[in-house]
Amino acid sequence: MRIFAKMVLFVYVAIHMGACLPDPLEVEGVPVPEQQVVVGSQLIPNQFIAISLTKNFAALEAGPESDLESVLADLLISDVAVNISADGTPYRMIEIVSGIYGINDLPQIPGTQYTLSFLNPLNQDSTLAEATALPFVGFSNIDPILDYTEFDSLLRVKFSIDDPPGANWYMINAQSIGTSIDITTRPYTQLYTDEGVDGGVIEDQFTVLFRDFTERDTVLISMANISEEYFNFLQLRDNQQFLLLDGLGEPVNYTTNVDNGLGFFNVHIPDIRFFELKDL
Repeated sequence: MRIFAKMVLFVYVAIHMGACLPDPLEVEGVPVPEQQVVVGSQLIPNQFIAISLTKNFAALEAGPESDLESVLADLLISDVAVNISADGTPYRMIEIVSGIYGINDLPQIPGTQYTLSFLNPLNQDSTLAEATALPFVGFSNIDPILDYTEFDSLLRVKFSIDDPPGANWYMINAQSIGTSIDITTRPYTQLYTDEGVDGGVIEDQFTVLFRDFTERDTVLISMANISEEYFNFLQLRDNQQFLLLDGLGEPVNYTTNVDNGLGFFNVHIPDIRFFELKDL
């Protein structure tokens, strides 16, 4: 596996393992949720696809004072025979590190239907998930800018997308990459549709909020053409992230395309860019 692929895989693991450990709550009588396998996925164009298998956990089980290494070690699911098929042709995935499975010879062709399958070690039943690779759509232009305010240094991203005809949904992620990555922090996600501009040019800009950036920081910015189902899942998640108190939001049941599990199996093909930030 190339150095670039390893670096992106490291970012992928950081993104999916972190998911923000909750603050501990002093409450009693809260039922413990059924433990289920959680599927995550990431495809790196022309290189590999990676699948993460973890366990879900209750909000009372971990917090800022928890030992992060032991929490992650308990969540990761190892030694699973993970299979993936492309339009019916089977492939066996290899466990790269604990709980992360990869394959680098899987055909990456838009329109191909991919099926993920494995024996769920938590209940000894089959877990299945299906996804179809959508056509690749990348940035036509992108310009990350370091903006200074009285209190912060912020990242502003100007971009444009040549939208193909038909309904499309897009995900853009921005993440600072340093010598180490805070695995408790998700990348900043911005969602777009082509409603009103179908087949035209989507041109916009957004500011990455609540993150501190400085000159010479390396930033990873990616975008992908994603399914409406996954778009709706991300929209539900992002609608909750800026609430000051979890209790202010309505309870959310996140959708999933995993049969006998949680999470999402995706094969969207991202456009991945690296930038070194420069002062204006």
